[in-house]
Amino acid sequence: MINVAICEDRQEAATIIVQHLSRYEKERGVSLTYTVFENGLFFLENLKKQFDVVFMDIDMPIMNGLEAAKRLREVDPYMPLVFITDLKQFAIKGYEVEAVDFLVKPLTYSSFCTMMDRIQKRLLSNGNESLLLQTVDGTVKVSLKNVKYVEVLSHYVYYHTIDGTFKFWGSLIEEEKRLPKDRFAKAGSAHLVNLAYVTKVKGNDIYLGNEIIPLSRSKKTTFLEELLEYMNKI
Repeated sequence: MINVAICEDRQEAATIIVQHLSRYEKERGVSLTYTVFENGLFFLENLKKQFDVVFMDIDMPIMNGLEAAKRLREVDPYMPLVFITDLKQFAIKGYEVEAVDFLVKPLTYSSFCTMMDRIQKRLLSNGNESLLLQTVDGTVKVSLKNVKYVEVLSHYVYYHTIDGTFKFWGSLIEEEKRLPKDRFAKAGSAHLVNLAYVTKVKGNDIYLGNEIIPLSRSKKTTFLEELLEYMNKI
């Protein structure tokens, strides 16, 4: 399932995107769902819902696409962002907020299809694997892409995810063995961090948006190397 956010204030333009999504879904055999927002502010207010890609118009009321994109990057540096607009002169601005693509209206299906193929390939490369966790409240299936970090306290393992925290008896060593090493890095004796959620490393602190994870001095060099390698791949 690919969850799509469409930020577009003009009904006819949003309808074209939805039609292209429906056609792509049928032709490619993928499952898609979408939510339409009339401006960037409404989109940001609904970021608690996890989106896999956002299509962003630039010229919108209340909050334009560029401002919305800048605010998005403050909380999520990696969400695939595609500008779809008739304002060609703003193309260069897309690179400032790390847009993965820039499509000019009127939007043709061929260009849309090519872009979606790249997005889908990127999402697959980030992995959609899941883990079954035997928690204190029962068995829970957790998608790896939703895990922000893993923490161990007093012999209990805590999986901190975008959907909540899950607790069970265990060790960091065992969790390190079953999490992909190219996406999860050890920050110290008590934390494994999903590199996709790292927004900043300052001193001995790792920032995951508003959350801060301590970075062990002995692990700092290795962690930064793994983070750099990860970022060069996406």
